[in-house]
Amino acid sequence: MTAPLSRRRFLQLSGAATAAAAGTTLLSACGGSSGSSSATQTDFWYAFGDNNTQKYWQQHIIDAYNKTAKDKVVMSLKQVSTLDRLLQTAVAAGNGPDIISTSGPATALSYVNSGNLLPLDPYVDKYGWSQTFLPWALETGRVGGKLYSLPASYETMAIFYNPDTFAKHGWKPPTTRAEFEAICTDAASKGIMPVGAGNADYQPASEWHVTWVWNTYAGPQALYEALTGKRKWTDPVFVDAITMLKAWFDKGWFGGGTDRYFTNKFATLYQKLATGQSAMQVSGSWSFTEIAPYFGKAAGNSATWDWAPLPSTNSAVPAGVFPLSIGNVFSINKDSKNPDAAAAFLNYIETDSARQLQALAAVGQEPTPIKLAAADFPSSTDPRMKRQYLQLIAAKNVGYTTWTFWPNKTETYINTQINKVFTGQLSPKDFCAGVDALFQPEFKAGKVPPVPAPTGA
Repeated sequence: MTAPLSRRRFLQLSGAATAAAAGTTLLSACGGSSGSSSATQTDFWYAFGDNNTQKYWQQHIIDAYNKTAKDKVVMSLKQVSTLDRLLQTAVAAGNGPDIISTSGPATALSYVNSGNLLPLDPYVDKYGWSQTFLPWALETGRVGGKLYSLPASYETMAIFYNPDTFAKHGWKPPTTRAEFEAICTDAASKGIMPVGAGNADYQPASEWHVTWVWNTYAGPQALYEALTGKRKWTDPVFVDAITMLKAWFDKGWFGGGTDRYFTNKFATLYQKLATGQSAMQVSGSWSFTEIAPYFGKAAGNSATWDWAPLPSTNSAVPAGVFPLSIGNVFSINKDSKNPDAAAAFLNYIETDSARQLQALAAVGQEPTPIKLAAADFPSSTDPRMKRQYLQLIAAKNVGYTTWTFWPNKTETYINTQINKVFTGQLSPKDFCAGVDALFQPEFKAGKVPPVPAPTGA
């Protein structure tokens, strides 16, 4: 199971998310223990962006587990904006909950380096996790040969579009750079925003574009080599990708130009996609639930939406790269008084395919990276969600998202300084040099999260 942390966490604070869950508010901290649990209670701190998801979790996860479990789980609700800070403060003081939820491998690594997490290796054989999870999944939580975290969710990036708009203008989902640029050129000539983009609601949305062009131009293998210290970020393949992205921004293709990009809100962009005023958006799996209020009956229109895999922007890289995003991971506090009970709960929420897919169908929660088949999905599952996860599970060309696999300082640089590239204040070459200057010391200090090979399942 997953809760909306990391990228989606911030999106749910946006206008788009507010529309998607109209009338809901973030939940304030309440209940639960402020220290490690007793031997008969497993403490778990969590945060949700809307009441529907929180209620689903309480009823179908926590309450359902507690009906049969000897050691009960107490879920303490925290505010989305403060969960990470509260956890860090409590755990550093030797307290905190039994189960530690963090917003991805990079954050979990900081706990590992501080000696705050318990190795999970004894539970791999006990619960058969090697057979349950996708091959890459456990690798993202291994540090120094030991397993410290389990992915609680995973996502990817894709092109989102309105099929009616594409049919009207004779477009097809692009698979090459030439096809992508042809759509952008035609759309712009007709007064249509080629790519709906903006970061007014969430400034780091800019790094999504770095992620997808590096994955589709440089390719997963080059990224893997750079993330594992075998290639510099100043390599021309990375610089050329950013140069290409800058040229697209210069043409006004993204968000209508930089004079509008920084003020565009997600709600406006989804509305433009629904009404044919924009051609496409490049976004992540979180858009499945964010986009819904703007299309069809919920919006009082007949518009539909769909997604397509990312195009290749370099002939050396095949189309259909799936950049891997892990939005949330679970670990066990080394100071837990009952780690076996905590592990039992993790196994419960992580490995049951029916429970995972029921949550996906009911409230759009991304599943954990376990092995799934088409027949496992409930009939009520949105077929577009089902198609994406089946393709992601089977993918052999898996890439990397900056917010999942880059160390913290480097990622912060990427999501702030790329805006200067868009506005011409920083050259693509200097941007990549800045990435490398921060990355190399973090790599040597062991702060780069575990990186699985780019071959997927």
